[in-house]
Amino acid sequence: MTDDYTAERIKKLKKLEEKGINPYPQIILKNKKFSEDILKSYNKLKKDSSSRKNEIIAGRIMALRNMGSIAFAHVQDEKGRLQVVFQKNKLSTNYELLDYLDLGDIIVVKGNPYRTKRGELSINASEFELASKSLLPLPEKYHGLKDEENRLRKRHLDAIMNPELIETFKKKTRIIKTVREFMDKQGFLEVQTPIMQLIYGGASAEPFKTHHNTLNTDFYLRISTEMHLKRLIIAGFEKIYEIGPTFRNEGMDSSHLQEIPNHFEFYWAYQDYEELMKFTEKLMTYLLKKINKSLKLEYQGEIFDFTTPYQRISFRELLLKNAGIDIDDCSTYESLKKEIIKKKIPDIDAEKAKHYGALLDELYKRTCRPKIKQPTFLTNYPVEMIPLAKRNESDSSKINTVQLLVNGWELVKAYDELNNPLDQRSRLLEQQEFLKKGDKEAHPLDEDFIEAIEQGMPPTAGFGLGLDRLCMFLLNQPSIRASVFFPLMKPERED
Repeated sequence: MTDDYTAERIKKLKKLEEKGINPYPQIILKNKKFSEDILKSYNKLKKDSSSRKNEIIAGRIMALRNMGSIAFAHVQDEKGRLQVVFQKNKLSTNYELLDYLDLGDIIVVKGNPYRTKRGELSINASEFELASKSLLPLPEKYHGLKDEENRLRKRHLDAIMNPELIETFKKKTRIIKTVREFMDKQGFLEVQTPIMQLIYGGASAEPFKTHHNTLNTDFYLRISTEMHLKRLIIAGFEKIYEIGPTFRNEGMDSSHLQEIPNHFEFYWAYQDYEELMKFTEKLMTYLLKKINKSLKLEYQGEIFDFTTPYQRISFRELLLKNAGIDIDDCSTYESLKKEIIKKKIPDIDAEKAKHYGALLDELYKRTCRPKIKQPTFLTNYPVEMIPLAKRNESDSSKINTVQLLVNGWELVKAYDELNNPLDQRSRLLEQQEFLKKGDKEAHPLDEDFIEAIEQGMPPTAGFGLGLDRLCMFLLNQPSIRASVFFPLMKPERED
């Protein structure tokens, strides 16, 4: 069916060329207006009356009815739709061009705005031209794009047939701009660090590998910006941040991406994780008031309240509450595994979790995290869980960490940065052993990074936030892929 439609459109295209009409002309428009602007400018125009002023619009034909001596079209642009009326006695010879137009074609129209007897503001065309001939038909009333996979694969069609999508992504851009605006106002400097790295690090994730032909060397796509941003702190910068892509070779679900377009991290010298909690509340308050106009927002039918202060609970308290396990009494892999078996806690993959920190993480994610709905700070992880975080001075088995959890997701991970090079080396050497045992998410040993810390790094607090996950939440999208322009997709199978 599509081939028949395409063949018919190609015939029209050839006939246009025979008439000396270029179906794909280069057109420069200096005085074009959006449909939304025209609707606002002439909102007081009375029924059955016209403006003498000519306006120019351009867009895609979404509806077309040719009734012989008069034709009606709906033209859609970035900001909405507007009706165009074509009258044969007004357009003379150019009127026959309508016979070669189809739904989906892009046209430029000049004419005076007027309101019809039925009250619809329209453009009464005095001139029009074809800007681009469409060779493929649009889906009929969104038919054929109902499947979520198709919508994500064919974003251009999704946006054409569902103009609300354009507004969704404009709002996402405003969210990211607002975060930058806040950070700039707080005196932070935005920087850029390498995407290809000889040694990846800064998160518990398996990396993507690539090869540099000229250098004949394998590199990794960064899983975090942490390792280089901390080098800048060592260099003398005290307040820095970066928003940019990171890549994690992990499983797909509704709240995880493998290509993360807007990973956000900042580092702040001479501050600690307690200050980061206050700063996080300040950032979220600023963002929600600007974007949402309220500290309460709805996501997928549930109301979330970001009124400060947020709830706080330690990692030990959370596991005691939800799993009935005291990690102070189960401080080794074997003792924790034994307690999990004793309490018959389901769905814990102890074999996959190859060391104590990984088993703690597995237990926490299965029994605790999904239950946290309202904004909550989770503090003081065991030291085995994050090899780059500083130990708590009162309890060296814990680290000065905080996560902001909402709706069972991690929105923020932050901690005091480990700046003791001897402790850092010891903990990364331990991670090397985990890598050898098959833990693909363990942290590799980075001698250059340790050398940088040996130069001396001031006490520093670091913060990471997945902006795309936050945008999914603020945009009320059911999955994180729905809030990304072009999410990574599995290749389509060829029949």
